Amino acid sequence: YQKTDKKFLKRLQEELSGLTPAILAAVLNGTELPDAVAVRALAYIRSGLLSADDNGRKKETNLDGWACQWLKVWLIRKDRENKEYMMEKYNMNHPNPAYHCGGMMAVYAAIQQAGYEGVNVNVVQRYYASAIQTPALVLGRLSQMSVHHLEKIEVKKAADRYRELLDECSTAIGDRIPITLNLVQQSYFALGYYQMQAKLAYEKSERIAEAKAKADENN
Repeated sequence: YQKTDKKFLKRLQEELSGLTPAILAAVLNGTELPDAVAVRALAYIRSGLLSADDNGRKKETNLDGWACQWLKVWLIRKDRENKEYMMEKYNMNHPNPAYHCGGMMAVYAAIQQAGYEGVNVNVVQRYYASAIQTPALVLGRLSQMSVHHLEKIEVKKAADRYRELLDECSTAIGDRIPITLNLVQQSYFALGYYQMQAKLAYEKSERIAEAKAKADENN
C-alpha cells in the first residue's frame, strides 16, 4: 500500500489476478502469502529482463520494483525466522547465501557496464535466468569475465570499489556457492540483486557528485 495510491485494491487485482482473496485472507490472519505470489513475481522479472522496447532494443536490466516488493513481503511472511534481516537496503550480514549470490551478480553487471558502455547483450540478459536457478554454474564464469572487464574501467577508484564489493559478497556467501536454488532462495537472489543494484547506483551518484565538486573547486 502506498499513501498516494487511491485504488490499491484495483491494482492488487491487476497485478495478481486470481490471488486477491487468498492474499487478503493472509493479511487479515497474519499467515503466509500463497507461493504463487513469488512464482509470478519471479516470472515477471525474468520476462522483463528478456523483453524489448518498442524499437526492438533490449530494455534496461533493472529489476521491477513492484515485483521485488511482492517478493520481500512474501519472504517476510514465509521466512519469519530471518525477517529481521530484510532491510530497505543491501545487508551484508544477511545469513542466506542466495541473497549474496544475487548481490554478486549485480556487481558483475555493473562492472561490465562500466567497462563496456552500450554493449548489445549484457551479462544479466544472458545469464540471469540460469544464475537464479544454478548460481554455482554461472558465477564462476562471470568471475572470469570480470577480470577483463575490470581492466577496461578507467576510473581506478570505481574498479577498486567493485573488487571490494565482490570480496564482501564472497565472504558473505561462505565456503560454497549453492548449486541449485529453491523458490525461497530464488526470491532471496532476486532481492539481493535488486538491493545491490540500488546500492551501486547510489554510490555511483556519490562519486559523480564528488568529482563534480572537485572540478568546481579547481575552476
